[in-house]
Amino acid sequence: MIIMKIIYLKYILTIMCVFSTLLSFARENVSLCGEWSFALEKDFPDKTDWLVTADFGKKVSVPHTWNVEDGIERVFGKAWYARKFNVPLTWNKKQVRVHFDAAYRDAVIYINGKKIGEHIGSGYTEFSFDISSYLNFGSENLICVSVDNRFSEYAFPYKEKFDWPNDGGIIRPVELIVTERPSIRYARVRSEINFEKKSASIQIEIKNWETGLSKVEYHYRIKEWKSGKEVLNEIRKVKIENEVCKVMFDLNDIKLWHFDDPNLYMLEVEAINKGKVTDTYSTRFGFRKVEVIGNQLFLNKELVRLPGIEYMPGSYPEFGMAEPLHVMEKAVDLMKELNCVITRCHWQYDKRYFDLLDEKGILAQEEIPWWQAPGNLSPEMEKLAKSQISEMIERDFNHPSIISWGVSNEVFNNTDKDVYRRLVKYAKDFQSDRLITVVSNLIFERLENDESLIGDIPTWNDYIGTWHGKNREETPEKLDIINKRALKGRPLLITEHGLCEPRFVGADPRRTTEMTYHYDQWAKHDYIIGAIYFSLNDYRTHVGEAGYGRYKSRVHGLTSMWFDKKPSFNIYKGLASPVYVENLQIKASGKEADLTLKVKNDLPSYILRNYVLEWQTVEGTKQLTLPELKPGDKFDVKIDGLSPKSCPKVKILRPTGFIVTEY
Repeated sequence: MIIMKIIYLKYILTIMCVFSTLLSFARENVSLCGEWSFALEKDFPDKTDWLVTADFGKKVSVPHTWNVEDGIERVFGKAWYARKFNVPLTWNKKQVRVHFDAAYRDAVIYINGKKIGEHIGSGYTEFSFDISSYLNFGSENLICVSVDNRFSEYAFPYKEKFDWPNDGGIIRPVELIVTERPSIRYARVRSEINFEKKSASIQIEIKNWETGLSKVEYHYRIKEWKSGKEVLNEIRKVKIENEVCKVMFDLNDIKLWHFDDPNLYMLEVEAINKGKVTDTYSTRFGFRKVEVIGNQLFLNKELVRLPGIEYMPGSYPEFGMAEPLHVMEKAVDLMKELNCVITRCHWQYDKRYFDLLDEKGILAQEEIPWWQAPGNLSPEMEKLAKSQISEMIERDFNHPSIISWGVSNEVFNNTDKDVYRRLVKYAKDFQSDRLITVVSNLIFERLENDESLIGDIPTWNDYIGTWHGKNREETPEKLDIINKRALKGRPLLITEHGLCEPRFVGADPRRTTEMTYHYDQWAKHDYIIGAIYFSLNDYRTHVGEAGYGRYKSRVHGLTSMWFDKKPSFNIYKGLASPVYVENLQIKASGKEADLTLKVKNDLPSYILRNYVLEWQTVEGTKQLTLPELKPGDKFDVKIDGLSPKSCPKVKILRPTGFIVTEY
């Protein structure tokens, strides 16, 4: 009996050891953020040994841009970064990649004096290189990076034709990624949702860094991101075709992602070779469906009309484009405070920003920075545009917040429409289940020839009364002609509107007047599926008419560059609120009141679920979870426990805790 117990114990321990091996975390992420040496090349004209030393210039902390530093804010040229790092002997025969979230703009990377790669013309997309064969194991190593932000004809953004800061540097985090082989380059999740059964069929597509593989064994796990509840745990050996492998799973009892209920899932994939985990890759995703039917927008099979706003990163003067996470968090919280549930991005923003949109619940359109120029693309520039689309989609494929990829914005000069068609098709070929857009500001002139009609949603940057037209009263006429001669039964997304100071005078009072007038016009037309105000914040830009140095900017926001709220902030919050207090009648005792809530049915318009009514009582606060309320619904309720000595204080909160409105 004792012998049997010993044998059984050995068996259990063996199984545990094998399972422990499969569960081991095979990927190391080693941050290279922090102290680096930095120098502008122009300050050391005779220096020739950039590649062999980290002893030059001054010490800075990466992420970093020099264009917010005193005296060099307008220096556009080449700079050098360098730092030393130790590589342990245990990394020998492993794969070591150096990974940059972004370096603006033309970056060349050197390891121990040898060039290992470059990333040219694209300053906001991530890139990495295998540096395994360049390292000295068991000793100190040197990485040097040259970064050049001179205006360029081979770049997006193009030359000086963009309206945000030209901040050069290693502007986002950099790290080493250490794995065994095979190692995972990406894992993409596609899903088909059965809304009636609350289930989904998902396809997981994996691509490895290594080529020529025929079969790889993977361990797939999926968990609910918040609760940690496991919904999938399976090991499969899969065939690789055309350097990717695809596998299908069925999941039940799924929770949908919605801007009011942003449920996320975590996918963890382990690559296994001869029983050993060689790499571990993780990514978040969500289940949601966005589609255009006729002239309307649907989210998870429900009709929606959505208010939004755009944030302009890089505008906090102390940080510029190297802004830390807490600045992004503040921006996203302000957007939610404004009741905004959709946004757009003029370029490929920091991936941590999209993580926040996923978590907080904001839909997004992400774009490559082809803004106004060049009017037409050479074959070389079209190739660069496709490269930026590819890098953007590879990085951000799984973000449920992103519902659209944009290929251009306000391009002038009669662009060849076939260029747009090729870029739209290229983006669609990734089968990412996203809409593709071409953003226009002249659809009211180009009408049926407008480039935005090539995309899935026609768009309009509406600046009637400022950049276009004589005054805002022309807006109804413009909308009518757009609808009849351009849209012809299709929807319209307002992708920008705002007041640009000091180009246009009137300050925040005029901003409020223009905003409310245009918003009222948009709300009248059900083919307008949403409106994205521009912008949340006053923003830094190299073409700004206000301020100097790092403060050179355009005064365009509902807040300052430091997020100080202007009066227009609360006005827009009210416009974007999906519900309001229609009536409040206090009883004679002063201790009770009859309250009527009204759900808007224009812009915005969407179903409210699990919203909370909160009111102040003499003993504290009371809350009531509201029933499901559809656009146009009214809800009557009696609130009690009030103080006869003060006015009732009422709040409505989203399920995520953000305050919708206060009375």
